This record gives sequence, C-alpha cells and structure tokens, in this order.
Amino acid sequence: MGSKEHLEGILARSASIQLDFRWNDRRFRERVALRPTAANMRAAARMRSEIVQAIELGVFTWDDFARYFPESPSIPAKEAAREVTFNEMADMWLKLNSHKAATTLSEYENLLNSRWRPLYGNRPIAEITYEELAMDVAEFPRMAAKTFNNVMTPARQVWALAFRLKKVSENITLEIESRKGQEPEPDPLLMSEVLQTIQYIDEHFGAAWRNYFEVAFFTGVRPSEQIALQWTRVDLSREQIRIDRALVRRHNKATKTYKSRDVDLQGPALEALQRQRKLTYVPGGHVFLNPETGRPFVDTADAVRKVWRPTLSALGIRDRDARQTRHTYATLGLHAGMNPGYLSRQMGHKNAQMFFRVYSKWIDGESNQREKAKMAALYADHLPAPEG
Repeated sequence: MGSKEHLEGILARSASIQLDFRWNDRRFRERVALRPTAANMRAAARMRSEIVQAIELGVFTWDDFARYFPESPSIPAKEAAREVTFNEMADMWLKLNSHKAATTLSEYENLLNSRWRPLYGNRPIAEITYEELAMDVAEFPRMAAKTFNNVMTPARQVWALAFRLKKVSENITLEIESRKGQEPEPDPLLMSEVLQTIQYIDEHFGAAWRNYFEVAFFTGVRPSEQIALQWTRVDLSREQIRIDRALVRRHNKATKTYKSRDVDLQGPALEALQRQRKLTYVPGGHVFLNPETGRPFVDTADAVRKVWRPTLSALGIRDRDARQTRHTYATLGLHAGMNPGYLSRQMGHKNAQMFFRVYSKWIDGESNQREKAKMAALYADHLPAPEG
C-alpha cells in the first residue's frame, strides 16, 4: 500500500488496526488483532464499510458488534458473557481473509460449509474438546494426505483466531498432525515420444490442438497459464510471451507466484504460435480457443479427456497427467545442456532451489554422464598402443 493511500476511518497501530465509526450517537475506536500490512488494512476497510452500511440501514446490533470486536471493553457485560460460536468465528475469519484470491476463498468456504459447519455450527467454540475433534477427524473418509491437510486448513485457522482473541483456552487443532504423503515425481516424455505425440495429434485432432500441445511442450507454461494467454501478451518479433495471468476454476487470477515473467519461445513453440495466429488472432482475444466451440477455454479438462489421454493410449505411451508437458520441457532442456537457472526462471519457479529439488535426478544424471566420460577418457589414454 502506498503512503498516499487513504482508507477512511482506518488507522494503523504498531501491532493492530483501529477502526473509527459512529453508532448510537457515540464514537467508537475499535481494534482488530491484525498486523497493519497493506492487505490487512484493506480488509479492515472492507470490514468498516460493512459495519457502516449496517448502521445506516439500522440493522447493526450488539451481537454484530461482538462478532467484529469480541475483545472490546465497549461490549455490555451481558453481551460479553455470551459465548462465541464456531460459525461466528468462521465468519470472522473469512472476513479477515476476504483479500485472498477468489479461488482460495471459495475453497475455504466450501470446506467450512461441507465439513466443519455441519459438525460444530452454532455450538460455542470453547466447549469443543480435543477428544471430540480427534474422533470426528478419525471418522473422515479415506483421502490423500494433501487433501486431508487442505481440509484441516480452515479449521486450524479458525481455532488459531479464536485462541488469539482469547475465545478458547487452547488451539486444539495443534494436536491434529498433518499427514505426510509422497510427492509424485516428474514423469516426463522423451523427445522421441514428444515428436510422436505431436504428429499423432496433428493427424487425428487438427492443427489447433497440435499448436496447443507444441506450445505446452516447448515453453513449460502451466496449463492454467496457457488457456489464459491473450494475443496482447504475445510478441512474435521478440520471440517471447508474457505470462501474468492464470485461469483456475473459471476465475482469472494472478500467476501461482504472483509474478509476471517473459518466456522465450523455443523454435517449435514459435512456429506453433505463428500458425495459431492465422487461426485465432483477434486484437485482445485469447490465443487458444476450444476447437469445438470456438470460444476461450474455461478449464483444461477437454484437452486431457479428448486429446491427451487418447493420444498416449493410441501410441502405447504410459498414461500420465497432461501437466507432464511442463516437466518434459524442463528435462529436455537439461538434456540439451541448458542452464538450470535459466530454465527455472522460464518456468516461473519461486526460487532456483525448487527447480533443483524437483529435477535433481535429471541434473545429476547429466553430470554423472560427464563424470563417467572423464574416467573413460583417462582409461583410454593409458591403454597400451595396439601392436603393428
């Protein structure tokens, strides 16, 4: 947040944010326990806007006041004595996180509504015990470790907020351990398989689908980034595309790392976009359109179901997720001797360490071959010269 940005009725304190408003002919200066970061200040401004709107409509009550400011000394004694429910804490937590990406916020709401509100709803959060929580969690259906951890995230955050606001004596979710799952390793295609795949797609599904997958293989962009790409972000003269948006669950959002990047077009990708321009170019339009509808993609399901998996099956190539096009780009680049740091930047990794961790096997493999060649050369140098 720039220093000149003014948020009415919002004041940053050293470790909290103060909201200033009038109600019932009285001025209130109430604090929320959030660090005064730019995002939190804007969230507080939205909270104040909701309060002011409710006051203007004449529907703001002490119950509402207590939900927004549970620690306020302004709350009458009889209101303060009322125990805060799980739903109220969940609602407050969602409001405090309203600045998050729409897809993230929607996922939190869905998890709360499907898992946690049916369990605890309007019960006072302070009366829910660790034993009860642990037994409820134990009855969840079997799920992958990552899914389980995602389900637990909003519950952990709601209890953490309740603990900070002294609405519970302890954060009982700390005793629920996160589950560890094995991270799936990259499963890239070989160059020979890439060429077979592209040829098959061209012959059986048409040029538009060939262009789509050729760009995927030779840029390493994420599928969500590729379907969001517009012609205004394509620079054929510089042989680059700018990646600054992604389409996730039908929502346009920032990239995974919240940073834009310029991706160099390797030869096959450049040629694919030159062909694609003749098919879909409209100023400001999307680069890739669904060939069946002529409209922009809303997700990547059609690419996987109708083209990718049938192609692999027909060619006798082991089935894997279409996101392996991204891993294929990385491993082909390493086989070609490209700099890992360059590849990491092209792919939009948060840091180079992530690239080295994910692709260490392939980096080591190229290095190992070079080291083996040194020993072979030394051995050859010391062999006795052939007689005669």
